[in-house]
Amino acid sequence: MAHDLVIRNGTVVDGAGNEPIEGDIAIDGDTIAAVGQVSERGAEEIDAKGHVVTPGFIDLHTHLDAQIGWDPQMTSVTWHGVTTALLGNCGVTFAPCRKEDREFLAGMMETVEDIPKHAILTGLPWDWESYGGYLDSIERLGPMINVCGLVGHSATRFYVMGERAIEEQATPEEIEQIAALAGQSVREGALGFSVNR
Repeated sequence: MAHDLVIRNGTVVDGAGNEPIEGDIAIDGDTIAAVGQVSERGAEEIDAKGHVVTPGFIDLHTHLDAQIGWDPQMTSVTWHGVTTALLGNCGVTFAPCRKEDREFLAGMMETVEDIPKHAILTGLPWDWESYGGYLDSIERLGPMINVCGLVGHSATRFYVMGERAIEEQATPEEIEQIAALAGQSVREGALGFSVNR
């Protein structure tokens, strides 16, 4: 039986803490079928002698929230082996977001990541308001890797307080609204809540 792909002669690191082995990996479809010495041929074969073969990396601290709009392949991380990226770090996210709040959130990301606000505003579809809508929009972009995200304190605070969020403290009622909005965002798919400190 031939496998779809066999990667041969690599230094295989399994990601589980075991010692690396010199060996092969057989892949059928999107499933690793065998690891070790694979005798069956592959429809495609790659000689990995002198190379390390690892599971995909998970990047838990990215600011690719804007880049995904113009680069759904996310080349700045995929070319280094990242297969899962977490967006929404440091309290800065693009959802929840009303249409009139886009400039503020894009400006905040510009400050954090030095990405021009114009690139952010024109590079994303901005076809959402809720966090769930944001995740749906990302899915439509067709990212090359797994993408997940946190909902940011800055976005939820601005959504509830408007421009008062820049200089003023939230009232107890607003804190409750921010917490409720964060909870709603988690129910819609955010993995958690991020802050900048």
